[in-house]
Amino acid sequence: MIEIPWGEWAVLLLIFAVAALAQGVLGFAFGIVAMTLLPFVMDFRDAVMLLAVLNAAVMLFALYWQRSSFRWGDARYLLIGALIGIPAGSYLVGTLSDRVLYLILGGSMLYISISHFVRRNQTARPVAHGQELLIGTASGLLAAGFNMGGPPLVAYIYSREWSLAQAKAVLASCFVVTGVSRLGFIGLSGVDLPAILKLAATLVVPTVVILWAGIKIGHRVPQQWLRPGVFVYLGIVGLYYLLFR
Repeated sequence: MIEIPWGEWAVLLLIFAVAALAQGVLGFAFGIVAMTLLPFVMDFRDAVMLLAVLNAAVMLFALYWQRSSFRWGDARYLLIGALIGIPAGSYLVGTLSDRVLYLILGGSMLYISISHFVRRNQTARPVAHGQELLIGTASGLLAAGFNMGGPPLVAYIYSREWSLAQAKAVLASCFVVTGVSRLGFIGLSGVDLPAILKLAATLVVPTVVILWAGIKIGHRVPQQWLRPGVFVYLGIVGLYYLLFR
């Protein structure tokens, strides 16, 4: 049974507030921010499951508020790939040791961080549907295992010649698919599901409110200032997980 004192609950709320604000402003980073901080407060698998529940709810609202910019043709192969990756990722988080999970998580984060800065000045490449399937599958694996399927999607989507609103809408649609699909495998991790759901219920409303505020702020903040900072943060925490967890 998960017992969360008020002090620790307040810390959890702060973590999700920061994650929701980043998601609203940037169009991604809810899972990245939350999953890098939650293991400091609670058990790794409990953190994965709590974030899975909140992530599904938050992304439904994110897609609803950005639905006018969504185009099915932009997202369909990424969505199919994500559905392929979800079952495998769900199995991994339920069977691998915490140390192996941290190595996979840290390595993935560090790789995506480095790749972002190496490739950020490259011109957009022609769309390859097979590549989109692979990227979607990688996102599904990371989303199921760690609730942070954003990095491979972000690296690809922001390489396309899309408007920021269009990119955010595609990201939100992929996060909805991985987030909701993830719930179908939530029992594989052996956590106290009723306790997780109860805890999530106390956090979801303030988290969604802050997400809405973040989306509004995102219309005013220069994205080129914030995006590199997220990837620097991603690389630093990924390195920490590789070396010290």
